[in-house]
Amino acid sequence: MQLYIDSSNPDEIRQAREWGLIEGVTTNPTLISKGGPDMRETLRRVIEASPGVVLCQAIGSREAEPLKAQARWLRGLSEKIVVKLPPSPAGFRALRDLKREAPDMKIAITLVSSVSQAYLAGKFGADIVALFNGPLELALDQEVDLVGPVKRIYANYGFKTKVLSCGRFPRAFGQFAEAGTDICTLRFEFMKLLALRENLWVTVD
Repeated sequence: MQLYIDSSNPDEIRQAREWGLIEGVTTNPTLISKGGPDMRETLRRVIEASPGVVLCQAIGSREAEPLKAQARWLRGLSEKIVVKLPPSPAGFRALRDLKREAPDMKIAITLVSSVSQAYLAGKFGADIVALFNGPLELALDQEVDLVGPVKRIYANYGFKTKVLSCGRFPRAFGQFAEAGTDICTLRFEFMKLLALRENLWVTVD
């Protein structure tokens, strides 16, 4: 299982990278807005700090053409970028069209909250499906198992899409690993708790 950090703060990303814990970065519009008014500059600093891919979201959910235009623009910034699209009819259409246009473009379907949405992401060729399980657990105050069913569905149909789980508790790391998720993303504060709880070799200030 790969571990990503959910952040737009280059200092956090570099610290986690120095620990040897992370292989990539996830972002969202809220995180990017915290980096300052210049989105391009924020992304540049995040890309520079990341040891691997950076998941960055195209904004909007109702029209495919604007999503495709944003995806092309984001992909043009860096080969590290994986474009995140919404699990909406427009998002799935944009995914289908972009994969036909540029098969090597890396695309994730994000905010997925059901197995049906995950199935469609796999069917249309998404590289990553980002499950919304962590936030769902917070909202429902109970464990939500999406990883297991989605992994079984992908195995049934031979989909190559990787499953990304969003951890909102330190314990989620072990739960997602046990369920077989491919990628777990955690905020910096949870990553520090993970390191302390698992008695890793890093020193957390």
